[in-house]
Amino acid sequence: MSAKVLILEDEAPLNDLYARVLRRAGFTVEQAYSLAEARAHLDRERYDFFIVDIRLPDGVATELLRAYQAQLQEQGTEVIVLTAEARYRLELAEMGYEHYFEKPISLQMLSTFLQRLWQARQQGRSA
Repeated sequence: MSAKVLILEDEAPLNDLYARVLRRAGFTVEQAYSLAEARAHLDRERYDFFIVDIRLPDGVATELLRAYQAQLQEQGTEVIVLTAEARYRLELAEMGYEHYFEKPISLQMLSTFLQRLWQARQQGRSA
């Protein structure tokens, strides 16, 4: 079974690049370009990973993460925040979101990080 990833990134070339790299690594990927699109995805699907850009044209993703926090935790969704703005780090940590990377991020690092999280999860299930 492959891990299911939702990418929330408003910059289309960057979103597409993340998606292409993660698909090559064996992940099933869906893409959202706004908070509204992300909400629609989260309301109908369960994801293993949610990659989130914080600043979007229709708002700040911390609001979305706060609103969906219980659902994401219940579903076991790992949230990975990618942002160029370090000022959100404390707020995210207080909400319990510990996977935080400042942009730009190496695509290899992102892919490897998700693969390691997924392997750890799979090993935890089989133990």
